[in-house]
Amino acid sequence: MSAMTHRVFIVWAHRDQRWSAQQQARYQAAVLAFARTLDRVEGIEVEFDLFHSEDRTVDFTRWGPDQISWADTVLMISSAPLWDRWSGRNPANEGAGAVRECDALHGLFDTDQEAFQRKVLIVVLPGGMDAPVPADLSRIQRRIVDDPQATLVLRWLLNKPRYPRGTVKTRVDLPPFPEASFPGMPSRRADHLAAERARRKQPSPVPDCQWSPSGSAKSAEVPTKPITAGMLAATVVPLASGAADEAGKQAWASLSAFVRDRFGRESELGAAVQALADQPHSPTVGEVLGRILEDAAASDDHTAAWLRSWLEQAGPLAG
Repeated sequence: MSAMTHRVFIVWAHRDQRWSAQQQARYQAAVLAFARTLDRVEGIEVEFDLFHSEDRTVDFTRWGPDQISWADTVLMISSAPLWDRWSGRNPANEGAGAVRECDALHGLFDTDQEAFQRKVLIVVLPGGMDAPVPADLSRIQRRIVDDPQATLVLRWLLNKPRYPRGTVKTRVDLPPFPEASFPGMPSRRADHLAAERARRKQPSPVPDCQWSPSGSAKSAEVPTKPITAGMLAATVVPLASGAADEAGKQAWASLSAFVRDRFGRESELGAAVQALADQPHSPTVGEVLGRILEDAAASDDHTAAWLRSWLEQAGPLAG
């Protein structure tokens, strides 16, 4: 064998008092076929007790524990009798060989837990002889044999992952944001607010139609206060939650319709209005809507004029 050969030892339980003779024969045949499948693969050397069943030189009282030390990987074939031997629940006159091997693995765990985890793999064979794995082996990986070549086990033994890491790296250019004109504020929002402050000194354009509680049109007046996120949040939350009675509901409906018609339901502003409609008592959601409305007013004269007129009417309703 090559110096790079991966050495594998198979730990299994031969029999169980609960099995019929047919079940025992079928199980033994499945484990033997699995061992031969692995042993045929270049780069793998398998040790399995049935390979030596007629070898008079083998002392099976010592052979199994010696193979635990020799092997690079120990495969534990999942079954109820093996887990009984692992946990010490087996009949005292049954399974001494597998118990010795399990004891050797317990000893490895006691002396080097990392080496134990690297060495041991639990294998589930087809045929319905599997059983729940003991809780103290939950850290150990397991592989299911679901094809004649035992592909998943071979990948583990030969370190051939199904999903290898990509080898090509891409350089990504992520320049910093431009410096904001106001410390601590994002540049886009700061620019909008600066433009809005500059417009305060000028008369606002009159919007096409203003909302009033009576439903009639009303001309816009030159605002005396800026449109701020705090002011908007303090207004929209009481209106959306129904705290302002029928007139407040009309005001909220008017704002919702304006946003839907001018920006669309799927826009950022449309989504913020819907979020507050879904959580009408949430101050946090109201603050988000307020900030987005403030930005919209800062970047669009028509929206700013409409909101000024709306706030003039809706603000007193919010209290």
